Amino acid sequence: MTCHLIFKTHFGHTAVIYREKPFAVIKIFLPRADRESLVKTIEALGWKDAGFHDSAFIVKESIIDYFKGKPILPPWGLMDMSGLTKLQQSVLFATADIPYGELKSYKEIAHAVNLPRAYRFVGTTLANNPFPALIPCHRVIRSDGSFGRFGGGSDLKRKLIELEARYKS
Repeated sequence: MTCHLIFKTHFGHTAVIYREKPFAVIKIFLPRADRESLVKTIEALGWKDAGFHDSAFIVKESIIDYFKGKPILPPWGLMDMSGLTKLQQSVLFATADIPYGELKSYKEIAHAVNLPRAYRFVGTTLANNPFPALIPCHRVIRSDGSFGRFGGGSDLKRKLIELEARYKS
């Protein structure tokens, strides 16, 4: 059964979508100011059941901590990456390796996965990142220093970068 857990962070309402047995996070939604639009989106995708799994609450607390300025590690063992190719997974692993409060370019991530000319592939993979916040795709920017696109919008991307800069040790 696929369930959702909606909760509030300092940046708005977000959600964890997960499979109950065996437990696995399927998707994370970026924060939204409007809880109702989040609920409608989740229900339109067929995830109507609210859940209360202990592991979902652990992921929820990690995400809440992140939005309070605390670095978190992706819970790799809890994330369902089966819908991603090995190459897409390598992009997400390389992105997760970017230290808290630091930025890398799409081109640098392409180099990190040994495909130096595949920066558009990197951008496409990160645009479809099912685990934003857990895998910090907001830390990836264009080579010219501009933000590029972000699923939560450029304002949220800027706020996340500023949050990390403020709390970086």
